[in-house]
Amino acid sequence: MQKKWVDNNSGHISFMLYARSFYICWGTSPEYWTWNCLKETRDETIEVAKLIKVCWLDVGGNFEISDLSPGIVYEVVYVVKLTDESSGWEFPITLRLSLPDGKAQERQVSLLEKPKEEWIELNVGNFNVENGETGEVYFNLAEHGAK
Repeated sequence: MQKKWVDNNSGHISFMLYARSFYICWGTSPEYWTWNCLKETRDETIEVAKLIKVCWLDVGGNFEISDLSPGIVYEVVYVVKLTDESSGWEFPITLRLSLPDGKAQERQVSLLEKPKEEWIELNVGNFNVENGETGEVYFNLAEHGAK
């Protein structure tokens, strides 16, 4: 449920987690989410989650920090596409990144002005990997309605 590679230019580890490796609240309920295949390259097809409707959006995941190259600044992003029919984004979403040392980053992003029908990146946060660091990095995208 992930793709890992070594960058040819830098020699550093890069990776991508696919939607099936995330925790998606109501992700197995077909009335709220569908799963579609998307051709990534000529030889590779990936599965993406498509939101139908929910009143409580919560999508998150985690990975081991020790799998990454030390001394590198990494970026955690969600890659999403808003369709022309998408609605219900009156409230901003919250993006959160929690690191093994207990530090956390949190920010809110409005999707109202984001482009439709194109893939966009939502930056959750950045972090630096220290030599010998262990533990899990947690990330989350959430919108729970009016505060």
